[in-house]
Amino acid sequence: MKMILTLLAITLLAIYMFLKFRNNSSVAEKDIPYGPFTVRVTTTTGKTFNMNYGMVSYTNSAYSILYDGKPLAFPGALQNNTGLPFLWRVYALSGAPDPTLVAGSQSLYLVYLKNGAPVVEPLLEQGYDFASLQFLDTNNEQPGVYFEVFMSNGSDDKQLDTLEGGRFLMISEHAVLNVQTRQCQQFNVSNNDVENYSFPAPHGALAFSPDQKSIVFMGEFQSWNTETEHLPDSEHALIVFNFEKDSGYAVKFDDTELRLINVQEADQAWVDAFFEWKKSPQGDQLQARKLEKSPDWTGRYDPKDNYYTLYPVKPGMLPVFLDFVLNQMGWTKANIVHDETGEYTGRRLLLESGGVKLDIGFAKDDQKLTFSKNLYTDDSQEYHVLVKKIADAFDATLAAGEHQEHFGRILSETKLIRGGY
Repeated sequence: MKMILTLLAITLLAIYMFLKFRNNSSVAEKDIPYGPFTVRVTTTTGKTFNMNYGMVSYTNSAYSILYDGKPLAFPGALQNNTGLPFLWRVYALSGAPDPTLVAGSQSLYLVYLKNGAPVVEPLLEQGYDFASLQFLDTNNEQPGVYFEVFMSNGSDDKQLDTLEGGRFLMISEHAVLNVQTRQCQQFNVSNNDVENYSFPAPHGALAFSPDQKSIVFMGEFQSWNTETEHLPDSEHALIVFNFEKDSGYAVKFDDTELRLINVQEADQAWVDAFFEWKKSPQGDQLQARKLEKSPDWTGRYDPKDNYYTLYPVKPGMLPVFLDFVLNQMGWTKANIVHDETGEYTGRRLLLESGGVKLDIGFAKDDQKLTFSKNLYTDDSQEYHVLVKKIADAFDATLAAGEHQEHFGRILSETKLIRGGY
């Protein structure tokens, strides 16, 4: 009962604070002309009550498009699942045959004049995810930056944003707009898998075929519908999807062979290094390159947390790396002041001399070795310089082909969880 009364009191306070401050908000309008249209930005600034932080400031912007002084009407799908009957963003579309706008929220529309009258054409209507935009040919005929469409907070409303740099614009990963002709081709609108791989995972296109008909995505194997004994060792494949034919195929690969530790590291350079396009009667086909040998393993240094990680490594890597660090520091094994092994933490070593404290950790089951400053030591620029210096030095030895025998295989997380190894 006491809890119910407390929740009721909080709710009443929130309502009171909302009613008190809602009339104190300020509203400003700005008109931005674009060809025959006027884009009106209505920016509201004020304070609102947040259950976690109390009173907080906010700035929101709503867009509308006017023609001959009258606002254009948009289909009801504009506000599906958003409850907000206005445009989140409006973009000028460079390269179109005449002034054209891309506008919407979760659903996106094309706005231009047809036979002297304004039209609002759906590009992709959906209400279950944020809309996204990505040119497929803006970076040497390859995909540019992928970004999602969010509501504006007023910080970038001084001028109209422009979509430019390419001919083929991918809309929400389910449609391609030919900017020059304004023709839009939807594909895989039901979000079906290809050969039991869901895609994109992660978001965005990785490559675009030379004939400009197929988009390459990263795909992830669907483990939910597969028995453990049938799970692949490698969870990923490239999905090549022909948006004109609305069909695709998977190009499977071995994560370990291609050194794909993290799918976020897969980019255009990675695709070019390990895959190639071949001409065929069916159009450009993507296939894996035949490698004489896989690239040498290297570590990963993360400047955000100042950690150096070696993965996937065997137990033999620990004494090798320990000796390397001691040698780099001019220390001996007498500088190992703490060495313990925990059931969940693995083996942890603390190295210390003259107030400098360094940690080395090794988790056998995770095949992971980490190197950093001591966890309980204050962070400093000196530690960042020191850890990165040693990380770079060890990476140089790996790049020279040393210690490669101490690396293992990238393991499927699903098989690990299910005990499939």
